[in-house]
Amino acid sequence: MWSWLCVVLAGFISISANEHDYKKQAAIFSSFSLLLLIVIIWTQEALVGVSAWWVSIGLLVSMLADSLYIFKKYAKYAFAGFITAQICYGASFWVRLSGEIVWWLPALLLAVCIITFFLLLPKIDRLLFPVVSMGIVLMWLSWSAGEVWLAQQSLASLLGFIGALVMMLSAGMLAIHDYRHPLRLGRYIVTGSYLLAHMLIVASLLV
Repeated sequence: MWSWLCVVLAGFISISANEHDYKKQAAIFSSFSLLLLIVIIWTQEALVGVSAWWVSIGLLVSMLADSLYIFKKYAKYAFAGFITAQICYGASFWVRLSGEIVWWLPALLLAVCIITFFLLLPKIDRLLFPVVSMGIVLMWLSWSAGEVWLAQQSLASLLGFIGALVMMLSAGMLAIHDYRHPLRLGRYIVTGSYLLAHMLIVASLLV
């Protein structure tokens, strides 16, 4: 419990520091919150497996991507980092799949992505390739997590699926906040939901 509270506290300090333009402190505490999640994973001896490795790699990549994003430097590398982390998370769910695939789930997720894309289109016309790329990866991540939940019907798989959906929602709110119009308390909402997504995905390994 205390470990999770430390993750939340570090995340809050990072968001607050970023809001007050303390970029260095924001990057440090953002990385620290994700590092704590890695420690939580690897203090569970029974979790040493393929999924734990994929999630850990995703967290490490996210640490780098978050720092690049906070400092507003090397935007392309930050974006590539976010995409890579999402692929790692998707792979952590994909390796748990067995049996037949349920096709209505990706169809539903695709429909949601298409609607969201056209709603944001007037403001992101110069960012089509990045938006479409991230949308495809996030849809695959949510699909993978959803397939695991439909197959296992467990609390752990449900947490993972919710985490993937929250990450997709966070990315959508980030696009609105940065490229359409700023949201009230937008940085807290976007970054907070992003950290929550990481926490839920990690929790899906622990429950």
